[in-house]
Amino acid sequence: SFPPEPSPVSQRRVIGGEMPDLGILNQFMQDQNIGDILVNGTHSIYIDVNGKLRDSGVRFESHEEVWEVAERIVKSVGQRLSYERPLIDTRLPDGSRVNVIAPPLAVDGTAISIRKFSVRPMTLDMMRDSGNISASLTELLKVLARCKMNIIISGGTGSGKTTLLNAISQYIDAGDRIVTIEDSAELRLQQPSAIRLETRPASPGAAEVTARDLVKNALRMRPDRIVVGES
Repeated sequence: SFPPEPSPVSQRRVIGGEMPDLGILNQFMQDQNIGDILVNGTHSIYIDVNGKLRDSGVRFESHEEVWEVAERIVKSVGQRLSYERPLIDTRLPDGSRVNVIAPPLAVDGTAISIRKFSVRPMTLDMMRDSGNISASLTELLKVLARCKMNIIISGGTGSGKTTLLNAISQYIDAGDRIVTIEDSAELRLQQPSAIRLETRPASPGAAEVTARDLVKNALRMRPDRIVVGES
């Protein structure tokens, strides 16, 4: 059975809304060197530090404590975790992406995966200087973005797909009307006419809205560019 609902918790103010209290995870949220926070029930909490995954050495003391933190996350964005809906993909008010999966789908206890929002935008030149891409590829991507060429970015989990897409998008003309479509909005486009669309899972009283549905709708919005994120 699911633990009882947590009592009201204190909240702290962040840009974009009220950030829930994440308990022992707060220390990781505040560390700019950490990219991912992965809670495996009460067994372990892994963190991605500068691109390398390691055990943090910190643990939740009980399944109820993990559940309470998961509940705070989903409540902060107006959703609810329950036996009928144990899988939620959303984002925190600061823009960090969150996936929560609870029993009965998660056999060993509630798992929380957080991809933190980076306050420092990455550019293609920064990626070149860091050795992530070559100088020639840097210039090619700039040209492709300016010339409105179709680009597909693929790769494994945590390989930097969204980071690269954000970097490329900086070379889209400021006057272009852009429509982005994502499961959880992560892209940070600076163009003033950018419109962000987000899919929606089915819930009581609300039908599912898929990426395919949003692409069809985006074509009616007079877009110059359509950007489809992971879906």
